[in-house]
Amino acid sequence: LRMNSSRGPRTARTKVVATVGPACDSVEGLEAIVAAGADVLRLNLSHGTLETHQATLSRIRSLEDRLDRPIAVMADLPGPKIRLGTRVAEALVTGAEVVMRGTDEASGSSESSDASITIDADGVLECIEIGDRVLLDDGNIRLRAVAVDASDVGVAIRCSVLAGGALRPRMGVNLPDSDPDLPAVTPRDLELARAMAASGVDYIAVSFVRDGDDLRRLRAVLDEDGVTPGLVSKIERPAAVRGIGDVIAASDAVLVARGDLGVEMDIAEVPVTQKRIVAAAVAAGRPVIVATQMLQSMIDAPTPTRAEATDVANAILDGTDALMLSGETAIGSHPVLAVGMLGRISLATEDWADERDRIVAPDASMVEMADPWMPAIAAGARRIAHEIEAVAVLAWSHDEHTAWLLSRERFRIPIVVFTSEPRLARRMRLLRGVRPLVVPPVSGRGAFLRIAVREALAAGVAGVGDACVFVHGSGRDSDRPTDAIGVLRVGDEGAPDA
Repeated sequence: LRMNSSRGPRTARTKVVATVGPACDSVEGLEAIVAAGADVLRLNLSHGTLETHQATLSRIRSLEDRLDRPIAVMADLPGPKIRLGTRVAEALVTGAEVVMRGTDEASGSSESSDASITIDADGVLECIEIGDRVLLDDGNIRLRAVAVDASDVGVAIRCSVLAGGALRPRMGVNLPDSDPDLPAVTPRDLELARAMAASGVDYIAVSFVRDGDDLRRLRAVLDEDGVTPGLVSKIERPAAVRGIGDVIAASDAVLVARGDLGVEMDIAEVPVTQKRIVAAAVAAGRPVIVATQMLQSMIDAPTPTRAEATDVANAILDGTDALMLSGETAIGSHPVLAVGMLGRISLATEDWADERDRIVAPDASMVEMADPWMPAIAAGARRIAHEIEAVAVLAWSHDEHTAWLLSRERFRIPIVVFTSEPRLARRMRLLRGVRPLVVPPVSGRGAFLRIAVREALAAGVAGVGDACVFVHGSGRDSDRPTDAIGVLRVGDEGAPDA
């Protein structure tokens, strides 16, 4: 942490949640990660026994008294996690078939050569239909149901192995295409929640929340006991994302659990889903935590990847209150370094964010050009495009500055920039939102607009009747600066009606 001569060490505003596990579950280990910057210590109740977690909580409270500083503790409930039973094949081979059965059923008749696995959860097999995906080990092993056999013995699901791999007992199972009616708080979860609340944890994280009622029911039970920690809703199901407003309203804090969320939904949607959840929580005034693989490589390595550092920074810039480490501190080789790294990235990111509002425009040296009014024209084009609901910006550029300044305005519509210079067009390929097109030199506004509309129609960025904003110089037969802006509507014959 950086030092301030008058105020001592600087600490980041973004908080760190560190998971306790074998790598740090000792008096010395706990003290080390707290000294490194951990604000909240997480007890993962999916592993270990109630008694071991209560013993860890006792060590944390003793440490708290000795250090004379508050240390928050969050108990994370297992939730209705679907898992394989203890009887599984050693491995699944891509292209083969496997039969899934319940744990109380036989693993297969003696005359069957099918591989067999068991599911350790009631009512799950009944919700799987032909064509549904079954994902094991966070999606690393992928199956698809091809036949359903219901009999007096039970339900058996025959699956084709789309992507095989090694199996182990109690491996996690996800059903992204099915909707098993599993309550977020199981009887075992309720037992653990009441015990940990009575022991004095500060937060209880509820796994696989479906809606706000899951939290309200647990809160009602704990209220009757007279001790109610803060309830943290873990967003891991698409249903919770769809009803995020109700979930947030019923929660004391929200946790974006990207692990199961990334299996239950298209992984391509996870980044924007994270941003939506964080924004909704911030708007509602609820603390929000971003979790899962923040510094995953630090389980083994002493430093994170550049992508992980950037991921952490982006979560901070989104507005998250806290970042959570899981395996990095629970079972990793460098738990103290991982906590410290989060603090370092947070400080650097927060410093830049504090300066961000002062960045109004590029230095004058960056925009020296023959078009001194082009920044104002670019800003005006953005406003006009918004107000008339234009579908594209059409611009002529005799240098790269016009395209650069238009790109800087971050239009949400295509910026089609025409030039007669292939070299300029290539340089424009790096500019956000810009579609450069090389065309023969043109003379006069009319010629430019005819070519611009023709190419916009051919590229599919505009159609008959659509409005476009155009930007160009008042003369195209010389180095006249970009000094004109206007609006055109594509006519019935595909001609500009400017």
